[in-house]
Amino acid sequence: MLRIARNDVGRIYAQVLEEYPHECCGILSEGAEGGICVVHVCENIQQRRHEEDPERYPRDARTAYLIDPVEQMRISEEAEKAGGRVSGFYHSHIDCEAYFSEEDERRTWIFNRREAGEEPDDPDALYLVVSADGEDTGAKRQINAHKCFAWDGSGYAETGVEIVD
Repeated sequence: MLRIARNDVGRIYAQVLEEYPHECCGILSEGAEGGICVVHVCENIQQRRHEEDPERYPRDARTAYLIDPVEQMRISEEAEKAGGRVSGFYHSHIDCEAYFSEEDERRTWIFNRREAGEEPDDPDALYLVVSADGEDTGAKRQINAHKCFAWDGSGYAETGVEIVD
């Protein structure tokens, strides 16, 4: 289950609406004692990569996200130095539902191979997906829903989100 502070949920929602119609992204970390996740807002570099090399990066930022590996490493090292760890990731889905897509799952298998009995690279990582609609659907920009997903030993399933004050 994801435990997250109400003000951090607000920060994520604000980022989703600000970066619409592109997906936004970020990293979740927790301290040595676990508990409430901390949000690390990240830049989605997918659009830049797509424009530089559309063959290698065929999807633009409306349908994909990419966290700069240097930024991801820095956040991970800072969390570990403080005795904690990266506990998950978040991103938005634009003009569609909050769900864990095939592309989202594929990204969890960078080093390991998706075979029977093989776990994703970090089977303990949580993935928060926030859906938003906006001008493209004729509506005012708005958050529709959020859902969190976790590895259950055989696939990714929805898990709870506890928002704490």
